[in-house]
Order: sequence, then C-alpha cells, then structure tokens
Amino acid sequence: MEKEGRSAGGILRRRYVGGDAARAASVERERANGDIAQMIHDRRTAAGLTQRQLAELIGTRQSVISRLEDADYDGHSLSMLQRVAEALKQKVEVRMTPSDPEAGVVRLAFREIMRGLRKRKGLTLKELADRIDADREELAAMERQEGYQPPPLLLDKLARFYDLPQRKLAELAGAVSCVEPALQEQASRFAAQLESFATLTAAERRTVDEFVSFLKTTP
Repeated sequence: MEKEGRSAGGILRRRYVGGDAARAASVERERANGDIAQMIHDRRTAAGLTQRQLAELIGTRQSVISRLEDADYDGHSLSMLQRVAEALKQKVEVRMTPSDPEAGVVRLAFREIMRGLRKRKGLTLKELADRIDADREELAAMERQEGYQPPPLLLDKLARFYDLPQRKLAELAGAVSCVEPALQEQASRFAAQLESFATLTAAERRTVDEFVSFLKTTP
C-alpha cells in the first residue's frame, strides 16, 4: 500500500489542512469563493466593463460587484450569479462531483504544467490563444478554475503545440476517467514541489522539464 505521505491525498492534506476536518472544509469554501470571484472579474474585464457599468446592467451598486470579485466574500447566491452571467452573455452551470483528493492532485498538476509550459515559452494567454487558434477565456479557465474541463479540441491543440502525448494530457485534464498509476504518482510528486507558476524560477523550469520528459518517454 502507498504510504500516506506520498499519496496524492496525503499531499493535499499535509499541505493545506493536516488532520483538521474543519480546516479542510474551510479550505474548500475559500477555494470556491476565490474561483467565483476570479471568474466574475475575468468575464467582466473581457467584456470591457467597469464594475460600475456591470452594476448598472443588473440593477445594483458598484460596491456589490466589488464584493462579488473579492476572494474573501462568501455570500454568493445563484440568483445573483445568474444575473451577472446574463449581463455578460454567459450562462451558469451547476455541477456536483465526487470529492476525490487523488483526482484533485492530478488536476492541480495539469493546471500547473499548462501554466508552466506557457511561461516557459514566454507567452501570455492571448499570445498562446493566437498561436494555437484557441479562445483566451478557455485557456484562462483551464489554468485557474479547479473544476473546469477543457474541451477535446483544445487538448488536441495543446498536445500538438507542446509536443505531448494526447492521451496523457487527457488523463491529467480529467477527460479520461482512468489515470495510469505511474502518471498519478508522478503528477503527485510534481504537484508537491510547486504552489504556482506566478514566476518561473530556474528550479521550476527544471521541474517542468522533468515532468514533460516523463510524459514523453513513458508508454
């Protein structure tokens, strides 16, 4: 049996919550709030609207939009999100998925390797979108939103652009339900070393290169 400290679930628990169940629930709430806040901000700015302009479209105050875009705010309601989505010509989708720490670490590795490879090439999201003929918002969601499932066409374009095996990229992204144990173990090790690629240090570059090498060389 795999030791707790080296398992994907063990990595998440050790890094974020230890053995504290209350802290675990708190971390999940904070993560969800942060994702929602970032999503609203990204969609609003992509539409070229200020907070005040969006507020006027949905009949509320600028301060309300400011709170919605605050990662610490936990008062999001489905009705308000629907109003915001309609104003931005978007739609709200609600999904329930099983809580799976092992899958969570694999998805974390996918997001981080995608961000790391993009920064490795010195590209912004817009530049990458232009290079592979993809939607910038899809790329942003892929790198930032925990539950986002990139479409197969986008995965195909990314696999070709970064010269990666499409099957392994699909496994990391959650498009394939069964993840090979070796890939899951390597993804766990990769995720354990990195918090974010806000800046790409020399050590992080090596870590990215090592993970890419694993993806390319294993059957």
